[in-house]
Amino acid sequence: MTDDDKANERLKLTANWLNSFSVAILTAGLLAPAAQFVFGILPEGTNVGVVYAVGGVCLIVGAGLHWLGQVALGGLE
Repeated sequence: MTDDDKANERLKLTANWLNSFSVAILTAGLLAPAAQFVFGILPEGTNVGVVYAVGGVCLIVGAGLHWLGQVALGGLE
């Protein structure tokens, strides 16, 4: 395996890690707001606006991490 091949594999692993992390953030951040919207699972007195806002932040962060993974793949030789 050449040095270029090793560098490409490292870039692919980095992009894969970023994508997996983005999926985890999206899942965690969007599951609670979706469950609240559909089933109303949160306890009384919970500020639903904050729950939805955190879901929006998770959506943005997850998309950003996915984009960073795409940028990392742009460095492949």
